[in-house]
Amino acid sequence: MDKLEVNKVYVGSSLDVLKTFPDESIDMCITSPPYWGLRDYGTATWEGGDENCNHMSAKEKSRYDYSLDSSPIQQPTKGTDAPRWKAKCPDCGAIKIDKQLGLEETPKEFINNLCDIFDEVKRVLKPHGSCWVNLGDSYANSGVMGKVEEQPKSTKGLAYGRAGTPKGVKTKSLIMIPSRFAIEMIDRGWILRNEIIWYKPTCMPTSATDRYTVDFEKLFFFTKESKYYFKQQLEPSVSTPHAPGNKFHEDKVSGPNNRGGKSQWDDTSRVWGSEDPNMRNKRTVWSINPASFKDAHFATYPPKLIESPIDAGCPEFVDKKTGKPRERVVEKTTLERYELPKDHPSHRPERYEGKYKQGQRYATYDDKGYEDGRDDDEFVPGIVLDPFFGSGTTAEVAMEQDKDWVGIELNPEYEKISQKRLKPTIVKKKTRDKASQFWDVR
Repeated sequence: MDKLEVNKVYVGSSLDVLKTFPDESIDMCITSPPYWGLRDYGTATWEGGDENCNHMSAKEKSRYDYSLDSSPIQQPTKGTDAPRWKAKCPDCGAIKIDKQLGLEETPKEFINNLCDIFDEVKRVLKPHGSCWVNLGDSYANSGVMGKVEEQPKSTKGLAYGRAGTPKGVKTKSLIMIPSRFAIEMIDRGWILRNEIIWYKPTCMPTSATDRYTVDFEKLFFFTKESKYYFKQQLEPSVSTPHAPGNKFHEDKVSGPNNRGGKSQWDDTSRVWGSEDPNMRNKRTVWSINPASFKDAHFATYPPKLIESPIDAGCPEFVDKKTGKPRERVVEKTTLERYELPKDHPSHRPERYEGKYKQGQRYATYDDKGYEDGRDDDEFVPGIVLDPFFGSGTTAEVAMEQDKDWVGIELNPEYEKISQKRLKPTIVKKKTRDKASQFWDVR
């Protein structure tokens, strides 16, 4: 296509749709792809054969109670004889067509298919663009995790699956899908700037008794080039540490570390990267509760998780003619940091002797906004891409920040869910003073 239509969901496979997008037409990508071996989203179709055939044996249907367009993701556990019909129905010869990710036989095949999609993302990103990917892990031979009959009506046909046991990986082992993905992305020319830990204080419980409960996922921050758009993100320097186990964590029962939830650093430390001594440059462990969604799209990430990445990676204003982000004016000041009190945990007398006599230094940054004297009408909002759109969380957050978006979704049912979800936000956005500039086709 010559022009990209924004604020729209394109229905189809991510790879096929992305190939139609113009080069360097997107400012930022953020998404959460399907996890390997976790579930079948029921997008398969059958070509040829007998249209009255259900393409699975009676024993298989009785055992799994899957809908007609679903099938077991991996070979059933040892001792069962339910067939895995993933390519061709042996009863009628119908061919199964399914372009969804996550059903591949091996992690390597999954990673290659996923990174092929991000090769296209890289092509459509502008030079200043960034790409953020939330991806979870799987255990080898993790087993069936649910049944279709337990699902809401809106998700019938979405079957839970098993990760299976890949060759060379022992049963019960983590398969390290996120790490394999990150390494392959680097090998394909991406720059990995951060590996962010999404810590979930209210994570789902597990029935496992021989390992710890996993309460985090990873969010990878990639860039296309070494110089890119990034709006610095700050966080309060006075805060409860990220998780129990931190040596300065609040102890309500006993112990010298009971400081009402405050760190020993709070009273005296100065902060890097902020004009406000109570703010610091945002760190990479984010404590965010998972979000629920009433229409039960299973891959919904919480809006709070992506608010900072979209603010940081997608420009507020992009030049209509050049496609470059509008430059913000940030004033840097370097100041002295004097000797810390003797009872401070980081006090070291030797640091303030000899060449360190004048104390450590720290920098502050004063964001003055836009001082180019240009009119806002010379710019358009940045565009956020989500190639695995799901229920539309990315679009919702982008619109709250007055930014444009483009979504790609394979499952038409989820596209309907996202339309319903986004309607109130779209109406609110259209009523804003500069609403007209957000609905151009360009």
